[in-house]
Amino acid sequence: MYAHIYGIITKSILISMIILLLLVGCGLDNNTTVDMQASSGTAFAESQTPAAQSQTEATPANAAHVEEIEDTIVNVEFANIAKEGYDNLPPVAIVGDYPISQSEYRYMLNFYKSSVLLNTGVDAGADEDINFWTRTASNGKTRMEEARERVLSELQQIKIFQAIAENRGIGLEQYELENISMDLTAQSDRFGGRVEFEKILTEEYGIDIDDYWKIDEELFLRDKLIASERETISIPEDEIRDYYDQNRDIYGDMVKLRQILFLIEGADVKSERTAEETKKIAEDTLAEINNGADMDALIMAKSEEPNVASNRGQYIVARTDPYINEDELAWAFSAEVGDTCIIETTYGYYVVSLDERIARSYEDCKPAIINVLTDSLIAEYIAGWQKDPAYALVVDDAVINSIS
Repeated sequence: MYAHIYGIITKSILISMIILLLLVGCGLDNNTTVDMQASSGTAFAESQTPAAQSQTEATPANAAHVEEIEDTIVNVEFANIAKEGYDNLPPVAIVGDYPISQSEYRYMLNFYKSSVLLNTGVDAGADEDINFWTRTASNGKTRMEEARERVLSELQQIKIFQAIAENRGIGLEQYELENISMDLTAQSDRFGGRVEFEKILTEEYGIDIDDYWKIDEELFLRDKLIASERETISIPEDEIRDYYDQNRDIYGDMVKLRQILFLIEGADVKSERTAEETKKIAEDTLAEINNGADMDALIMAKSEEPNVASNRGQYIVARTDPYINEDELAWAFSAEVGDTCIIETTYGYYVVSLDERIARSYEDCKPAIINVLTDSLIAEYIAGWQKDPAYALVVDDAVINSIS
């Protein structure tokens, strides 16, 4: 409903995986999607090539490493996981010779759904949740159909990364497998041990810990391939300068803000206060600040932003920041340092302080612009890969429709 809250939530750890996936592509390409006409998952599985079937054991890129894993610092509890594959159930789709297993699809779908529900404030498992996914969007598709398409597109990308990495001889090194092991150990410790962690994986995402390991492997390999691509890209100086000149609103001066959010009744993040009650609280808080109260303390005590614990209500923003309310931006770039105000929105009231103006030169912005232009080129590469018939996404409708 409101862009700033969306921006806050999308920066949270919970959906970091989704953001990484969305960074390198968007949506399904009609030219790369072929609906599977087989009437059963068994018929679909039998149509796989030997290369595809081999993926249920160990990816060729990692085959040289899995035998070594028990002789390293990898946690003994997870030492054999790298030797296991995904479930032996019929895959939901194939990308070239690479199957998309039911486990990884189920995990990504449930992760995506959880993220969307978090953004919208809908309680998972409630009637509102069920209605949300069956509701038809403006494009004529239900939200569940949109979710499936997005997740399939992301998984198609991951399988393309696997194929290209294998073709180039890029695999995970021993230290990277050890990093996966450390991730599993940390996650298990966080939730009270392996048994409890696997219970959460099963109940919330429909996978086991072996599946989680394989997903981690795929994401590590994806990141490694992207890193190798980035190393081959060199952006000419004149292109960097042209981009800077054309986007001065984004790469020009910035401001540092502090803000406290008070939500009103009807906002996606639930509040029982009326607009009038909330405005009065915001006015009283502004008066406290103007009378010398510690704003940082008030932010931590009062702000209703979802991740205030991590960002402490502080933002450094450009003139066209998409996650900051337009009225707040307009005020911030016209106010004086030290000024305060209240910004009214459709979902609540911000108490804002302008703390600093930050002047940025071309040289200051150059590293960020290089990253943007490099990411753009990589996105073009990936879009081209997805259009390659060799990496067409072939979906088994019978299998995928059995997974909700």
